[in-house]
Amino acid sequence: MKKFLLYMVLISSSVFAEVEIKKLPHSISAERNEKVLWTYNHDPAEGKPYFHPLAPPDGTAFTDLRPEDHPWHRGVWFSWKYINGVNYWEEDRQTGKSEGETRIVDVDRTVTAGQAVHLKLKLEYAPSGSDEVIMREHRAITISPSDPSGAYTIDWTSDFQALEKEVVLDRTPLPGEPNGKSWGGYAGWSVRMNKDMIDGTFLNSENQTNASRKAARWTLFKSPEGGSLLFMDHPANRNHPAKWYLAPGMPYFSPAVIHDGPHTIADGETLTLRYRLVVSQKPLTAQAANGQWDNWTKSRVVILSGANNHNWQQTTPALEQILEDSGKFEVNVVHNPEQLTTEFLADYDVLLSNWNAFGKNKPAPWSNELKKAYVDFVRNGGGHVAVHAGSSSFYDWNEYQTICLATWKDGTGHKKPHEFEVRFADRTHPVTAGLQNFQITDELWFKPFVHPEASVLSESYSQHTGKWEPTAFAGHFGKGRCFTLLLGHSATFMQNKGFEALLTAGTEWAGKLK
Repeated sequence: MKKFLLYMVLISSSVFAEVEIKKLPHSISAERNEKVLWTYNHDPAEGKPYFHPLAPPDGTAFTDLRPEDHPWHRGVWFSWKYINGVNYWEEDRQTGKSEGETRIVDVDRTVTAGQAVHLKLKLEYAPSGSDEVIMREHRAITISPSDPSGAYTIDWTSDFQALEKEVVLDRTPLPGEPNGKSWGGYAGWSVRMNKDMIDGTFLNSENQTNASRKAARWTLFKSPEGGSLLFMDHPANRNHPAKWYLAPGMPYFSPAVIHDGPHTIADGETLTLRYRLVVSQKPLTAQAANGQWDNWTKSRVVILSGANNHNWQQTTPALEQILEDSGKFEVNVVHNPEQLTTEFLADYDVLLSNWNAFGKNKPAPWSNELKKAYVDFVRNGGGHVAVHAGSSSFYDWNEYQTICLATWKDGTGHKKPHEFEVRFADRTHPVTAGLQNFQITDELWFKPFVHPEASVLSESYSQHTGKWEPTAFAGHFGKGRCFTLLLGHSATFMQNKGFEALLTAGTEWAGKLK
């Protein structure tokens, strides 16, 4: 796999060399052969930021900006319809202002050596003219360089947090509801295209053509010129698969996240939304769209290995096989985690520890830079999974112990491996939903140290202590999700359907696939 990735970088370099990233005070653009691929506009005076124009390398623009019929439509943009009953969508045709304001507070723009563009924005929502901010958004956008075919991707993630009191997100009511309208249901990330696209067609993941208000994982727009826009709804999003709002006559499309009803964000809670838009110069097929979907929704996992007071030479391949066989993960293995960097971790969604420095293990020490990168990876939203003794290190490093949820300390012990039941203590958690209690032969720890903020998901009865001892945990560290499974003493014990299901579900959740 590493050789394949290197090959892709080499053959893509000629494409990168032709692209120029241009920065202006309130916009950033990518141009190829003097043709604009995309421009992201973020002028605080305009409020809502947006992409326009948006085009494949041949320069044929998909988008429209402030068309006469709906002058508040802005290429590719995001807007809620109603927040606490205040309209943030439509704008007064004379003043260009909405009842509710979307305010750009801060923008950070980074361009990598490979010409990927990373944007981080802080936005606030408030009624027009009010000092009372009711909701804050942290938006992260990554625009990839064009691949050899000329396609590029826009990855978009937003965290919406209610401030001080709950926030109700709503839309125009549907027919049959009070004050319902035939056009009701829209809100969220949207694409408004220009009239040159009017004869294009929409195809969704359910093989339906021009199907509005139908649930689908993705919707593909094929332009009359031959290019394509593939819009994908992430499985972790609320109400996935989204009911897509299409208006072929404009043309316009959007995964309408609150199509069927309003959503309330409680005080201090966060709603996260994640999407990908693929811009292609060539007409994409349904098969190609499904391939794009599969690649995007697989969680990228890196397993830390190379040192453990257990037989990591066997357990690491076993863990890798379980995750890859599930079809939900792309897995890599690192045997020298002391060399990890922030840049390396940025390519992954989940860090799985099958590594420890316990007992007689004397692996290379970790630098302070690595420790910071490790903590920041999880704090900023990366997933963390620890298996068996994969959490048994760095006892004087409080942040590490918090991330690992549970570990071996003075007073912890185990007897010989034997058969016992694993029962689920919390069936309401996304990890355990739908899972069944199971029997396993394994090593059962008793009296592990459990972090006070960890939630116990499963437990097993210890004949030694006469108590139900915890065996699996979930928790949060900053924006990151943490899952720890104390089972898995050997590769042989891992060959258990219950173990495989629990490990897979926990890693899915940590990687935000659940």
